[in-house]
Amino acid sequence: MSVAALGYVRLEMRDPAEWRGFAEQVLGFAGDTAADGRVRLRMDDAPFRYLVEPGEADRFGGAGWECRDEAAFAGLAEALARAGALQREGDGEEARLRDVADVAFGVDPSGNDFEFYHGRAWAAEAFVPSISGLSFVTGSMGLGHLVLPASEFDATDAFYRDVVGFGLSDSLTLPPAMEGAPEQRLKFLHADNPRHHSLGLYNYAAPSGVAHVMAEVDSLDSVGLCLDRAKAAGAPIIATLGRHWNDGMVSFYMIGPGGIPIEYGFGGRQYDWSDYEPTEGSVADIWGHEFAFPE
Repeated sequence: MSVAALGYVRLEMRDPAEWRGFAEQVLGFAGDTAADGRVRLRMDDAPFRYLVEPGEADRFGGAGWECRDEAAFAGLAEALARAGALQREGDGEEARLRDVADVAFGVDPSGNDFEFYHGRAWAAEAFVPSISGLSFVTGSMGLGHLVLPASEFDATDAFYRDVVGFGLSDSLTLPPAMEGAPEQRLKFLHADNPRHHSLGLYNYAAPSGVAHVMAEVDSLDSVGLCLDRAKAAGAPIIATLGRHWNDGMVSFYMIGPGGIPIEYGFGGRQYDWSDYEPTEGSVADIWGHEFAFPE
C-alpha cells in the first residue's frame, strides 16, 4: 500500500490568523505564524498537521498523504504518471516548507488536488496543546481523516483504490438529502494503518472543497468540552453529538472559519486489515448526529 496516513491538510484563507485563533481556542491545537502569514498548526510532535496559507478565497487546499519511504513515494509517482494524474514534482522550497524530503502533486478524477511526500521528521520541540489535558489520536495513523466531494464518484473510488492503493473499509448508501437529489453515496477507504478510514468519498458537492476533516481525541470528556467551547465561540454546530455505525466514533460536527466543516470525536475503532471484510450499510449512525446546516 503506497499511502501510510493522512499527514497534513492545507487550507487557503483570506485571514489565516482567524483560523489560528479558532484552532487554539476551540480545537486545542498549537499554532505559530511565519513572517509571510502562513500558519502552522500542531496536534502532536509532527512539525504541523494543518498548513493555513494566505489566499484570495477561503477554501480547502488539499490533502498531504504520507508515504513510508522513498521507494513507496517513487512507486506512487510512477503510478500517478501512468494514470495521467501526476501534476508535477515539488521543488526544494516546497519540500522545506513541509519539513519533508520530497513532495509531489496530483489531482483525482473529481478535481480534488492532493500531494504526497516521504521523509518527514518529527519536530524538535514536544507538542504542548493550547488547552491543558488534551491529547489527539495521531502518530503513525496521521492527523485523522477527511471526506472529499466526488462528482465522478465511481471513477474517483477506482482511482484511490486501484492507482493510489487505498483499501475499502465500507460503503454507505443513504436516502437523498433533499427532494429531487440523488441517493447519498459514500465510500470509506483505509490507508496502511489501523484507523477505520483515512479518506471518505461523497457524491455531493462541498462549498469549501471538503465535506469535513476529522480530529480524534482520547476521551469523551474532551469531545464534550470542545462542544462547549465551540458553542461559546459561536461556531455553527451542524451535527449534534452521535455515534457512527461504521467506525464507532462518538463525535459532533461544527463549521470553522472559511466554512471548513470539522468533526471532533472519540473512540474510533481500529482494525487488522489482514482479517477484515468490507461492509455495506444503509444507516449512518447508531444514535444522534442530527444534521442542520446554517441558512
